[in-house]
Amino acid sequence: MAGATVCYEYRPLKRPRLGPPDVYPQDPKQREDELTATSVKQGYNNQPNFSDEHGTARNCNIDTSKFGEAFAAILAEKQKLNTLQEPGRKKPPINAKDNFWPVTARSRSAINVWFQDLAGQKPLMALSKKVPIFNKKEEIFSFLCEYSVPLLRATWFVKMTSAYYVAISEAKIKKRQMNDPSQEWTQAMTRFLKEQLSKISEHYQQTPPPAGGSQSCSNLLGTNGPTMSQDTEQAMKLWQYNTRLTFYLFQEGLLDRQELLTWLLDLLDRTKSSDDSMLRLFLPMLLQYVDDFVQSQQLSRRLAYTCAKKIAIMCSDSPCASAALNNQSSVGQGSANPVSAVYSEVQHCCHHRAVVLGLSCILQTVTLCCPTALVWNGVGESKSSAVTGSPLDILPCAPSSLPLPAGLSSAANQIRSNIRAREDEIRQRGQAAEVKWSSDKCQQSRTGSTISAMLNVLEILDKHTFDRMDSNNSLDTLYNRIFGSSHGKNGAECSSNNDAIIDLLCEWGVTTKRAGEHRAMVVAYLLEKQQVEMETERLGEMETMDEKESISSASLSNNGLPPFQQLLMRFLDTKAPTLDNGEELSDEDRQAFANLVLLFSELIRSEVFSHDAYMCTLISRGDLLHTPTDSEMVAPSPMPDSKGEQAHKNKSLRHIQFARNFPLPHDNSAHEHNQRLVLLYGVGKARDEAKHQVCCLLSAILSIIFSYKEKL
Repeated sequence: MAGATVCYEYRPLKRPRLGPPDVYPQDPKQREDELTATSVKQGYNNQPNFSDEHGTARNCNIDTSKFGEAFAAILAEKQKLNTLQEPGRKKPPINAKDNFWPVTARSRSAINVWFQDLAGQKPLMALSKKVPIFNKKEEIFSFLCEYSVPLLRATWFVKMTSAYYVAISEAKIKKRQMNDPSQEWTQAMTRFLKEQLSKISEHYQQTPPPAGGSQSCSNLLGTNGPTMSQDTEQAMKLWQYNTRLTFYLFQEGLLDRQELLTWLLDLLDRTKSSDDSMLRLFLPMLLQYVDDFVQSQQLSRRLAYTCAKKIAIMCSDSPCASAALNNQSSVGQGSANPVSAVYSEVQHCCHHRAVVLGLSCILQTVTLCCPTALVWNGVGESKSSAVTGSPLDILPCAPSSLPLPAGLSSAANQIRSNIRAREDEIRQRGQAAEVKWSSDKCQQSRTGSTISAMLNVLEILDKHTFDRMDSNNSLDTLYNRIFGSSHGKNGAECSSNNDAIIDLLCEWGVTTKRAGEHRAMVVAYLLEKQQVEMETERLGEMETMDEKESISSASLSNNGLPPFQQLLMRFLDTKAPTLDNGEELSDEDRQAFANLVLLFSELIRSEVFSHDAYMCTLISRGDLLHTPTDSEMVAPSPMPDSKGEQAHKNKSLRHIQFARNFPLPHDNSAHEHNQRLVLLYGVGKARDEAKHQVCCLLSAILSIIFSYKEKL
């Protein structure tokens, strides 16, 4: 019994299609089973599309039509396999006439009765037997508001309507492509609310509210304001009901969160003026979603930026705030902040008081719940963007100085202390981001200064636009940004930073993490310009010294070598990429070595790197005393070497590759040409064979060129 249970447990859930092992898979309708006169006499003849199925199809005749047919067949098979198969037991088709009935002009009275029952106490089970279906979703929101349907029962009706649309779409579409209904309902709701808000806005644009501190400020929702038309009153009623319904649907997960929150942000940003009556009408709805805004750092940053901008506009328009700003700049930190001055000015105005408190509450909530959204960010160059800088940069005062509602008098001190703690955290993280997350101790040391200089140079190189040249974007301006900051520092720090910058420029020119062959020319131009300036400064110092001292200093500092020769030699010894012959080369290794050859070609052409001095250095160090052959470079040594011998051998292999690939100077003097041949191949048959190969290659190239000219 146990064995039977185990067999039943491990049996496959689906019948295998490939069949038994070691047997070619069989299909029900395969060409091998077709019995024709040819197949009976000759057997099955497999005719592949290409003669070589496992090799290349370069020599095959493939036209566009044949390729298109094959590719279309692949896509059709892929779509067939990816389509969800219907279960064996099909669901019974939903008859829309059983539970749903469309809304028409004739059924108006029946619809009124049904919505009265929906707004009343009639059980939903009884109402679900006949559910009215509207052609437009906007009509649903109007009927729900007209009969003041409770939010719970209104949500049930929305779910029933959504289920009807899903059933109809499944019946019409053969392949199952389920769309998210929450996005459609969100778009319908936001479109409906936008229409109502535009109707209300037209009314208040004709009759704007009085100015800030007036006692007779119009009540937006009350009866003290200007007389509303019937359409405006209906739009206001629809707005109030459907904003509550929207929040209820949002909490139930029936609306798309990202789309609704983005729409609220756009709506807040469109209210340009702080005196706009729509701002007071809209802020209570926005405050309901603050807890959801702080779940997203990006949305919180946009929200805080918009609120801070509106508070700054209010302070700039208020005379009391301007006076407070002047007093704050003259007296110091103990004076009143401008937002408090604005709040004290409008504290008796029901319109502006709610606006100031609402915007302040949003900023304080973001500060407490999502402080990372307020951290300073140096990405981008646009000062008006919400991404660049910090939203607190445009706020006239700190969030802890913003006014709080009057009902929080007992907990106000605790709330403000928590906000100040968050402000300190934001300030510390902003300072760390500004110095590229380098600590104060590291900033004070010479190493930290060098690291900061290198990071600054790398940022300058990445931000520079090399495909455009103007007065503010050229190689000269790039040079001033990179090497201009080194002036005015002490000699040791300046020399250390310059050496690190030159090393970084060489790595930037050869790395595969950046793209473009222009980098070699850019590095050569920058180093050449720096070399010219160093030579000019040295000559200027020589003029102020005695003739004897100037000669000795020149002989000690220059020695006939370019200033960066030793730095570039050290880069070749330690950091330059090589072709490791012992392993299989990757494309990145080949590209890095090609970038190195291109870089030093430009450096040799610009006379920043001396090829003759490079060869002399290799001779003096004995790096090329024994030039290994290709087989010796690939095959490992049978006897293990000591660490010193292995390091010297690795250095020799590096410079052998460099000497074979670096180009000769443009003057191509016979001295340097013979010098390299002797170093690489010695004196004898190997050198003659190398020269003979070059001559054969040159003659072949010339013959190709002349034959091409004759054809022309």
